[in-house]
Amino acid sequence: MPKPIDLMKIREQRIYEIIELISQKSKSFTKPKIITIGGYGLRAFIPFSRYTRDCDFVLKKEDSWNLDKIKTWLPKDVSIEALKKEQDHGFLRVIKPIKFQRRSIKLAIDFMEGQIRSRTKEEIIQIDEEFINNSTRAKLLIGESEINLYVPSYLDYFILKVVSARPSDIRDIASLVWKNDIPKGIKKRIKKILPYPKTFHENLKNRIIPDITDDRFIHSWRGTFISTKFTDDDKNEVLKKLKNFL
Repeated sequence: MPKPIDLMKIREQRIYEIIELISQKSKSFTKPKIITIGGYGLRAFIPFSRYTRDCDFVLKKEDSWNLDKIKTWLPKDVSIEALKKEQDHGFLRVIKPIKFQRRSIKLAIDFMEGQIRSRTKEEIIQIDEEFINNSTRAKLLIGESEINLYVPSYLDYFILKVVSARPSDIRDIASLVWKNDIPKGIKKRIKKILPYPKTFHENLKNRIIPDITDDRFIHSWRGTFISTKFTDDDKNEVLKKLKNFL
């Protein structure tokens, strides 16, 4: 049986190959401008990386759908699992099956146009002009290769992590605050980018701070990032900064 770490390495290398194809088709992610978020985007902000099962991209909503253009770029072995187009947002998920030592696994790449939507109707982030214009280039290692991608500003990336607030996001948030502090200008920005700004504070108070406070959090963090560098003192400092923000 293949080891999980071997499967993740193979998955990540195959994701790189699709990302490289998207780079070629989009003129190095400029036409249209495509921005990387999720676990790969995290690598632009902290000196740790974690394996992730998929890759997430966002785009600004245009008069005609960029998602329709992206569909035409896909190779034959990549299929469309989901496609949704509403008035102000769209979502495309593409899937590529891969085989490794008798195991069949699949990788997913998501494209979100106009908005980033999470589990509930209140967990929405607008991809506005500022989100696009403030994004920056970052050279990220994916698999065995580096590629130059756009990532959001730290401010916008931090906001989308708090709005999502899944267990993996919470470990990412602790890492971001530990290494970069809480970004400035956040209160003003969430009023622009979030249709439901209260979601940000509710997630901090009810999900993120309680999770980081849990005695098992450090063990979870270290298992995710394969590192022992995050200590009790680091955790307490992160909690102090998050509580002070509230």
